[in-house]
Amino acid sequence: MDEPPISDDHWPDLKTARIALQEGDGKAVKVAIIDSGIEIGHPALKGLSLSDDIAVSSGRINIRVEEGGGVDVYGHGTAVASILLQEAPHVEIGSFRALDSSNHSRNFVIAECVNQAIARGYHIINCSFGCRGLPRYVMEYKEWVDSAYLAGVHVVAACSNVDAGIREWPAYFPSVISVHSTDCGKSEFFHRNDSMISFLAKGERVEVPWIDGKIKIETGSSFATPVVTGKIARILSVMPELDATLVKPLLARLATPWDRK
Repeated sequence: MDEPPISDDHWPDLKTARIALQEGDGKAVKVAIIDSGIEIGHPALKGLSLSDDIAVSSGRINIRVEEGGGVDVYGHGTAVASILLQEAPHVEIGSFRALDSSNHSRNFVIAECVNQAIARGYHIINCSFGCRGLPRYVMEYKEWVDSAYLAGVHVVAACSNVDAGIREWPAYFPSVISVHSTDCGKSEFFHRNDSMISFLAKGERVEVPWIDGKIKIETGSSFATPVVTGKIARILSVMPELDATLVKPLLARLATPWDRK
């Protein structure tokens, strides 16, 4: 049976939403960064205080959940956090380290990080990574993506850097806000309605902080993803009662239509 259309009483006023996107700063919005950790001592992060700092790893038998210690073991998570803070400077960040020093992880480690974030009340989960694998791996991803959806938690995920048409998870699930990189202004973002990868943002030749206090120039959908995460945080900081199911379609209305081939 078809669901009834959303009434005007539920759909947010677009003028108010545009103001929220312009003026919101992410205050009181919690974002979980599932990544390689965050180097909180990096000068570019200006003394960032994390809401949570957790490192999840796998032993021979059990999953280990430990304190992260303000450490990034690869550099990627620090870059993602910096981009997010540029977009939404007052957002509350939690670091959930799933990726190792080779920038790899295991599905059940990622799932544990996400489950920890959901249990701790995070509003948005930033996944600047993707997995291509066997069908059983897809279902493992789907389990926690569905849990986040049912909890009203937004999953924002990067697509393949090779081709947005390559199926990678979690970006290819319809409930996920999936992001591809493009060369545009820092504040710009786009929406395309003919692709599973719906949103595009600045991810080309981005200057980012890296491990051991370094600065690098990087390219990829990993770095476009926190731009979109930050825009959602901006909206939620002004419109905290916004129905979670309306965030993705609202974001699509606020973005510039993608008309490039």
